Amino acid sequence: IAHSEKHVGWFDKYDVPWSAQWHIAVLLNKSNAKTRLEWKDITEQQVQALSGTNTVVGPKVLSVLFPNARRRGSSLLSQARNPYVELDREEAALDKGTFETLGLRPLSEDGTELGMSTWWGGRVEQRAVMVNLGVDSARPKSMCRGATPSPKIKWGIQLHQQEMRGKSCRFTRRFGSRRFIQLKVPDLRTQAERDSLQEELLKPHLLLGRIFRAFSTHDGTVRLVETNENVGRVPLPAVGDSRRLSFLEFLDWFNPLEQNAHQIISKWSARFTLGLSTSQPVLLFDRINMHYIPDIISLSHNPQAGSPASKHIMTDGCGRMNRAALRLIQIHKGLQSMPTAMQGRIAGAKGLWILDDNDQDDVPRIWSTASQVKIRYTDAELDEDPSRRIFDLLRIGQVKTPARLSAQPITNFAHNGVPCSVFSELLQESLKEMIDHLFEEWKSDDAVSMWDLVFNKGGVGHIRKGRYARVFQRIFGNFRDTEETDESSWTSDVFGSPVDLDAPSGGPDPHSGWPTELAEQITELFQVGFTPSKCAYLASLMKSYLKMEVKRMIQGCHIPVRRSAEAFAAPGTLYFSGTLKPGEVFFRSSQQCGLVDDPVMADGIVRGEMIIFRYPIRTPSDGRLVRAVDYPELRNFTDVLLFSTLGERSGASILAGGDYDGDTIHMVTEPRIVSTFKNSSLKFADPPEGFDTYVEAVACRGQEVVDALPSLTEAEQVRELQMILLEPVSREKHYGRYSTLTDIATYIYGTTASQSPSNRLLSRFSNELDAEKSGIHVIKRVWENDASHFRQWDQPACMRKSGDEGRKKEPRRPPHLGPFVLDVLNPFAQQQEKRYLALIEKLDIDADNNCDPALVAPVDQADRRARRLRTLEQDGMWQELERLKRFVEGNRRTWARLYTEQRAPRSSQVSNRLARTSSLASQDSTKREIADEFWNGFDGIDSLIYFSEDEARRVMGSYAYCHAHEQAQRAAAARGGRKGSLEYAFVVAFRILAELKGKSNGQYSISVDPFHDFMIPRRNVREEERMEVD
Repeated sequence: IAHSEKHVGWFDKYDVPWSAQWHIAVLLNKSNAKTRLEWKDITEQQVQALSGTNTVVGPKVLSVLFPNARRRGSSLLSQARNPYVELDREEAALDKGTFETLGLRPLSEDGTELGMSTWWGGRVEQRAVMVNLGVDSARPKSMCRGATPSPKIKWGIQLHQQEMRGKSCRFTRRFGSRRFIQLKVPDLRTQAERDSLQEELLKPHLLLGRIFRAFSTHDGTVRLVETNENVGRVPLPAVGDSRRLSFLEFLDWFNPLEQNAHQIISKWSARFTLGLSTSQPVLLFDRINMHYIPDIISLSHNPQAGSPASKHIMTDGCGRMNRAALRLIQIHKGLQSMPTAMQGRIAGAKGLWILDDNDQDDVPRIWSTASQVKIRYTDAELDEDPSRRIFDLLRIGQVKTPARLSAQPITNFAHNGVPCSVFSELLQESLKEMIDHLFEEWKSDDAVSMWDLVFNKGGVGHIRKGRYARVFQRIFGNFRDTEETDESSWTSDVFGSPVDLDAPSGGPDPHSGWPTELAEQITELFQVGFTPSKCAYLASLMKSYLKMEVKRMIQGCHIPVRRSAEAFAAPGTLYFSGTLKPGEVFFRSSQQCGLVDDPVMADGIVRGEMIIFRYPIRTPSDGRLVRAVDYPELRNFTDVLLFSTLGERSGASILAGGDYDGDTIHMVTEPRIVSTFKNSSLKFADPPEGFDTYVEAVACRGQEVVDALPSLTEAEQVRELQMILLEPVSREKHYGRYSTLTDIATYIYGTTASQSPSNRLLSRFSNELDAEKSGIHVIKRVWENDASHFRQWDQPACMRKSGDEGRKKEPRRPPHLGPFVLDVLNPFAQQQEKRYLALIEKLDIDADNNCDPALVAPVDQADRRARRLRTLEQDGMWQELERLKRFVEGNRRTWARLYTEQRAPRSSQVSNRLARTSSLASQDSTKREIADEFWNGFDGIDSLIYFSEDEARRVMGSYAYCHAHEQAQRAAAARGGRKGSLEYAFVVAFRILAELKGKSNGQYSISVDPFHDFMIPRRNVREEERMEVD
């Protein structure tokens, strides 16, 4: 990755902290940055200048290496995410050996008694991207008949800056953030590419004299761990080198193979993701209070047939925890009420734990079922390492409302009898509630109501909280996993050049204050006194926002249903096993909930029929009509949907093969849906007959590996185990394409017959979702036949995303199946979209297009002063003012030129969604570059005679507005009345213009980051307290 034996020696000699070394490595492998660096450019004197702690040295790496370069300012967001203080704190805690990075603190002088702390480690992320560098053209020709061997791909690893993102997992807490790398790998099409990538990952990766080895892969991310191997350096105990383990020791520490050899080896491999789950340590248990209990098994299971199928495990994935434990977690997290369900990890167990109301003891206890235990540890192993006895919290059971219906549940509900007219009515009602209400507020100029709508619908509170995750994690208990969002800005081959690693990672621009998020721009402008009727720019932003909301609701068929909610599923319960009958559920909400048609919410208990489902909802039986009942014994369980533990099979297993390890269930009580819905046969809940002939088990059992390892050298053992751990990298994944094939088959053949092609494909799709863990894959020949049969058709137009154009034959639906619900709903939805977009387009017709007096005041006042001085034959101020104006005009021309260049046509191979993501990221980067030039490009601003620096900034911001307004008026005239844009002025001078407007209104409050972002209305805080992980 990056290594120079000479420089690594200097790093160790002068105690250069790890953050500085990592930063240098980032600069060394940046291929397109202005700050390109090579080893020969780094002198010993510069390395010596980087001696010290992470906190002191980390921020000054660039100034030491590039003393003459002008640096872009850093936002408070960037400072909040800088890892330097956290890295020092982690290292100090690890050196003490008191397990403080695990979230513990010593309660006794000898450290034998431990309690929970409010701080834990492992929250610094080290990210990298695997980059395809092309084909190695230097490979020699084969001597066999002169043939050329298949080309060898060259791979490279590009590092990203370290960041304090607030996410933590058991591995990073136990060993330290610096010991792990998250490596994003590309999704490859050919087997040769996949094999080449796997071979590359099997190598030891050398970074600054240290060896990192890959040990886990999941969802396109490979994890690497630093081992105790060194190249060109001597281990230094002072920097924690003595705490490192060998690769085999690390594997055995977390998932000892000999003790877990009873399972398929692919399951052993998949268990490493448990240590990588984003979590928070919340409670340490004594080993004697950690109990293991059997699951409740359905009476329909035949014990002579071996282990029960998951559908026969009535408590699959769920254990229990006593009230004392839940109370301690409530206090530790600062929650308003005690939760009754929590998803987490402890020892080698995973899943959901619910309240055990029978145990009233003050000592915290936990019971894990056999289905929850994925890794077996001995009592001695539990005693020696407290990380195995800490409950790592993933999510707390809370209600999310309302739920949204997308294409999948709509298709399922229609198949089960719900008329299409019901969905049309719900869509129309949702649009009317949001848009029509806002039209009224717009006409009345009700800025507060419009602000409230955008703040809530746009998720501004969540956006702000996400910037300061490490602070809000403690205050709000929120640890939403944003990896998916974050990764959208990562580089990939389809985008071409990598992103600028020096760019601020989201949030307002550090100089101008311009927020990247549209909803936040709007709320900020409202807060200082702008209104759409008086500000054409705000009117244009509001129009863009409303159009986006309408398209999101219509084009994705995302229909909010007021009488709906989402919550954890759990067996109800582990000791009242005879309470709920098959087909019955219990649900009680702790807060006002649309499921209950009672604004007072007397007891929060749902009674009557409801429809439940979970994603993916593809087969007819994945949506289920059940009866919600009330049992006094269950009333202590809130915000969790309880199922019966009686009957032939688990209630959750009917819903797309679900279980109780943290699955969330959507509940719908909307009368128009419930009254017409009819349950489909349960035969759809199981694979069709003959399914076993279409799949094969490709993984051996763990015991076979255990038996083979002793005959191998250590290096051979490492490679063999890595081959197992990284096997998914080389395997072609079919679930995405099976999903598309299933859409086509469902459209053409329907899903009425259990042996229909669509249901056969659905079973294979479901199998592929779990194939990495189960080791059971669809036979290659079967996949090829399926792909060949459906290759002629495109995905049905009604299921394709907006803008995706088909390239093949459009599938036809036979008349005897009747109209497909989305074919009926989409024309109506498009009609509504056209209608509302037309109404939105007219909203700013009456908006005031004149210059805002408050915004032009500084430049007008400066103009008048300069003219008066000129009459006195003093041209100095006039000349300085003209310099400022010329600079702004030049900056505005740069803006226009760069935006023209960005309109270059994109490659046809890039999808619409990826192209939009790339385009938006590129535009934001360009805007920040222009704002940076606006604030830092004027030479000598601090040497002006007639303007202080603050005055000059205000004049420049004011003139940027005037000049942009003038250009917009010219553009409008040239376009025949179509309005030009004032965006340039607000991008480069957002904070200046906001302050000018706020002060002009006479009632203006000032706050600084991060306090500004902490000011979130209380109801939004409650809304965002729901803990969600991907």
